[in-house]
Formats: sequence, structure tokens, C-alpha cells
Amino acid sequence: MIKMLRSALLLSLAALSLPAVSAPLVPQKPIRIPGGAGRFDYMMVDAAHHRLFATHKGVKKLAVLNLLTRKPLPSPSVGTTQGIQVDAAANAVLLGGEDEKRVLILNRRTLSIQAVVPVPGPVDAIALDTKNGLLYADHDDHAQIYVVDVHHDKLMHVYAIPGQPEYICYDAADNTIYQNVKSTNQLVAMNPKTGAITHKWSTLPATLPHGLAIDEKTGMAFSAGVNGKLVVFNLSTGKKIATVPIAAHVDQIIFDPGTKRVYCACRRAISVVQETASGAKLLGSAAVPANSHTLAVDPVTHSVWTTYYDKSGSYFLELKVH
Repeated sequence: MIKMLRSALLLSLAALSLPAVSAPLVPQKPIRIPGGAGRFDYMMVDAAHHRLFATHKGVKKLAVLNLLTRKPLPSPSVGTTQGIQVDAAANAVLLGGEDEKRVLILNRRTLSIQAVVPVPGPVDAIALDTKNGLLYADHDDHAQIYVVDVHHDKLMHVYAIPGQPEYICYDAADNTIYQNVKSTNQLVAMNPKTGAITHKWSTLPATLPHGLAIDEKTGMAFSAGVNGKLVVFNLSTGKKIATVPIAAHVDQIIFDPGTKRVYCACRRAISVVQETASGAKLLGSAAVPANSHTLAVDPVTHSVWTTYYDKSGSYFLELKVH
């Protein structure tokens, strides 16, 4: 089974003209997720509870995997959710509801719904301000961010942004919200207290910026465009310090502080980018099945996880680092 999977992935990679031999990831046997076939959105690891989450919006559930046993756990019904965050202080899992126009707050232990916060529009990506217990939720494809007090279960503010949002991050090191704006090809910085836009940077040559990740120790930000460009910013100076080629059609990206690598989910490939003192460099791209546009990293093993689906079902896929 594993050999067949690897052969299929290599053929897929060859079709994309990506460097298979240099990709430092090895795919493992897929893990079938109960509940049927359906598309996914965001993923996240809850390291303290050894669980992997994926918003399985195609079947309106939250897919859950036990990272110790590699066994799927029961998938709670959560509607068409997209963004996901873990709030350790509130002992909660937070989800952004798309069709239902809401933020869901789940009990972190039982994954039962303990609160629902209605918002004016559909929610896509979300970011958690860990210092103040506030959740910043993108209005899907509209120029707004919703601010939700997840400790008191209420909508606090609606902030305007200069275009259509995509991915959003909170940087605790400088207490700033960073937002990719795909309609204007920009990365913008926001004061989380006032909603004021403090800086705007062009992401060109990266267009339609989707994935966003930050290394809080070095102050580097990585913004990935669907055209196959990853740009690296020095947040302290605002300067663009590198542009790295990646596979096209990127969606979610994630930074692993343990390996100083950025992983970019590009639907049929995961591009691996190494942070360097002067910026970043491409290590290679590993082929993955179609629909693999989201990912997460286990901070203990440093394995990369993605999800995908086909006509017969849905799957978790682990890629081990070598």
C-alpha cells in the first residue's frame, strides 16, 4: 500500500515538474477518516492533548486524530466550519462557521459545543490573541474582521480592512495582527486594540496571497501567493528580504519552530522552505494527493500532516521528515 502510494505521488509530482528527490518528506500509509468523502479546510495540532484537528466542512464535522495511536476519534458535528484555534486559557477549541455565520466554542476535553457567538457574515480564517482572550475572525471574502471575546462569548468589534482577507495571524512577540489581503496583494499589520492599520506591504511578486506564517523569535513573516511565490518579510524593518519559488495554488502554510521550516500546502504538493539567516531557501516539494491544500505540524515528532478526499472517502496523511 505504501509503495503504491509513493509511486502515485511521484507520478503526480513528475506531472507538476517539481523536484521529488530533494523533498525532505516521506509519505506514510493514509489513515481513513469515518464519515465519508468531503473537502477540508484548516488543520491544527493540540499538542497538550496529542490530537490533530481538521475542519471537515464537506461533511460538516470536525475530524480528529489521536497522534499517539494514529487512530481517528469521534468526529463531532460542527457545521461548515473553516478556521480553527486552540485556546488553552479557556480550555476551548474555537471554530469559524462559514454558512452558519458564527464562531463555535467547543469544550477542549469533550469537544462538545459550549457556546455559539453569531457574527454578521461567514467566517474563514481565525487568529487568537492569547494575551487578551480575543479571537479575530475574517469575514470570508469581505473587507472586515470580527473581534470575539471568547471568554465572555460575545462579539466586541467589527474592524474594516483594505480588501478581501485570506489568512490571519496574531504575533504575541509584538502584539500585532497580521493579515493577508488577497484582492490588493498586501500584507497588513493591525493594532489589535484599536483596529487601526499600522503598516501595509506589497506581497508582489506573490499574487493573491493565501498562506501566512510568522517566526516570532526572528521576526520573519512568510506570505505565500497562489502563483508559486513565497515572500519573506523582516517585520521589524518592513523590508522584503527574500522571494522563494514554491508549487502553485498554495493555500495554508505553517512554520515549524523546531526545524525552522515553512511547509506550504499547494493542493498536489507540499513545498518545504528552510528559514536562513538572510531569508529562506527552497528544499524541495513532495507530491501529495489532489485536494491536499491544508496542513499541520506535530511539534513533538515534526511530522507534517495533511488531509485529502477522493470518491471513496477522506483521509489523514502523515509525511515524516528526513
